[in-house]
Amino acid sequence: MIITEIYIKNFGMLSERRLRFSDGVQVLYGENESGKSTLHAFIRAMLFGMERGRGKAAAKDAFTRYEPWENPGSYAGVLWFRCGGKRFRLERNFDRYTKRASLVCEDDGEELSVEHGDLEMLLGGMSASLYDSTVSVGQLAAAPGQELSSALENYAANFCETGGGDIDVNGALKSLREKQKETEKALHKAAGARDEMTRKMLQECRYLEQDIADLSAEYKEKKEQLAALRGGRQGAAGELEERKRYEDGKYTENGEETGKREGQRNKPAAGVIAGGLAAVFAGICGSVLGWLLSNDLQQAAAGGLVFAVSVILFLAGAGILAAGVYIRTKVGRNRAEEADKEEFRADRDSGETERIRWEMERIRAEWKEKEIRCSNLREQSEETEPGDTEKNLARRCRALKRAQEQVRLAAEALGRQTAGRLNKKASDIFAELTEGRYQSLEIGEKLQISAWDGTRRIPADRLSRGTLEQIWFSVRMASSEILQDEPMPVILDDTFALYDEKRLQSVLKWLSRQKRQVIILTCSKREEEILRQFRKY
Repeated sequence: MIITEIYIKNFGMLSERRLRFSDGVQVLYGENESGKSTLHAFIRAMLFGMERGRGKAAAKDAFTRYEPWENPGSYAGVLWFRCGGKRFRLERNFDRYTKRASLVCEDDGEELSVEHGDLEMLLGGMSASLYDSTVSVGQLAAAPGQELSSALENYAANFCETGGGDIDVNGALKSLREKQKETEKALHKAAGARDEMTRKMLQECRYLEQDIADLSAEYKEKKEQLAALRGGRQGAAGELEERKRYEDGKYTENGEETGKREGQRNKPAAGVIAGGLAAVFAGICGSVLGWLLSNDLQQAAAGGLVFAVSVILFLAGAGILAAGVYIRTKVGRNRAEEADKEEFRADRDSGETERIRWEMERIRAEWKEKEIRCSNLREQSEETEPGDTEKNLARRCRALKRAQEQVRLAAEALGRQTAGRLNKKASDIFAELTEGRYQSLEIGEKLQISAWDGTRRIPADRLSRGTLEQIWFSVRMASSEILQDEPMPVILDDTFALYDEKRLQSVLKWLSRQKRQVIILTCSKREEEILRQFRKY
């Protein structure tokens, strides 16, 4: 990829600027605060876009830093570049309200889609973080970021497996972690549903136990009512039988019948009837006697008197007899009514007894049903086990964990194989930059670096800052050669400030021999003077 031209409409401190670039190494000189870093940020924003931060982070992000103070609607620019033998024009508007991007191939007029990844494809799949870790070097930012380590792991897996760069190990691990997280969430949900079902069963058991206690109390109450009702009926029946036997003269005492009718003699109705019958009988006898005497002339007067008294006596006896019969009848009627009442009460008590018995049977049946239900629920709650869905989810979780572990192990193994290629390239560059003072570099899995001077291996953190800058530069350039199918322009923003003259000549000499575009942004004229000397020869 070669950047041919840029147009800055409005970006940070730069406005209405147009710059053209050539192949090879070129130097853009400018004093401090002249806009070099702004130009560097503009190229990055055009290639990868620029997102506005959220919350407090928005106050310090790149979007806010380079947003124009005046006329923010013209926060935009254009970048022309060549890639794969074709020319392209990339336009972006960074304004938060009218944000847009367009990509056009100027050779045939085809409109490409930035949103759907056409620009990313032209950049060889390079991300902004990897760009910052390799070919884009800002001020005091020579050390590459962690993205470089991840990219090298991916490259190791890709190179050893396919010889290409289409596999994303970190992406695969991320995908596996996301799937594991989703599966664990589903597993937790299934286990929670099972626990909730068990909780509901135990709660229902507690409700049933309370119902059983209530039924037990109700059953006890009905039983007491039935006992009380039975006791009352037996007392009433005994009293009625005793009265009947007493009135019939069959009252027994100590198991023996007395045969005396004391109850009857004490009854007034019986006496009245007896008196009436005696008077009637006397009246009849007197009447007969009077009739006989009246036939005798000598005793006619006495016979008439006797007859009259007898008639009066007869009528009185008839009246007394009628009164006794009336009294007797009334007493019998009262006794019958009392007997009917007793019978009614007995029938009523019998119906109440049947009702209570029916209630007790219903209570027993419901009690038994709830005991069986409670027992079954307790057994189910104790025997509840994960279902097929939960078991499958648990197996899937274990499989995803094993898959991640295997991918990590494979990536580490392949990374060790690729480390040799990276060490070789970085060592060659570093040896040339130091003119043979250091023969090689050893780069660990996490970019731990040591330098070999032919006698001893020196950790990078024990070397001078200038030498350390050369090491990081070597690692960046070696990594870019390994990871980029399409060479990207190298942009160096005051990168060589800590290089002495000898080191600067070595790095510029090496850059001049590379078949890629190099843009050096600097506040010093040393780079241009040294390059001018190289061009003379």
